[in-house]
Amino acid sequence: MRRNDRRRFHGACIMALALSLAAGASLSAQTTAAMQDAVRTDPKEFPQWAKDIRRFDIITFGAFPFAFFTASLLTDSIRWSQSGGDMTYAPWPLKGAGAYDPSTEEKMRTIGIAVGISLFVAAADFVVIQIRRYHEKKKKARMPENQPVIIREPLHTGQNGADAEE
Repeated sequence: MRRNDRRRFHGACIMALALSLAAGASLSAQTTAAMQDAVRTDPKEFPQWAKDIRRFDIITFGAFPFAFFTASLLTDSIRWSQSGGDMTYAPWPLKGAGAYDPSTEEKMRTIGIAVGISLFVAAADFVVIQIRRYHEKKKKARMPENQPVIIREPLHTGQNGADAEE
């Protein structure tokens, strides 16, 4: 490549980079306050059941990687113990070259187990949240109306119960 060709190539690269930066800056400048206000939502807009479904969804997908790791480790360990400790069937941390490769059916079973575990975790979370809401609702119903709630806390106590200023 000649020297002039290199300069043209580098110049073209710099020009393309500058144009892409300018295009990105112009696109970001087009967002207005009205568009940003349209995106913001009030949490009170959504009913509680929609929030619960979203929480269930997030927990299910969040628990899946951990559930998949656990399920694959368990299925590999069970296969290894059923083979009598043959190192060909060893679970992941002990696998070596020429280790057993599970069939598609076994892989799908492991994924199914992981989905089941993550759904169980999300369902358990849902039950705990419902129980907590029930107890909070019951507690609010027991509180007499128009009664101030007084919480007394000690003022600046030190390690020995003495004032911190002393």
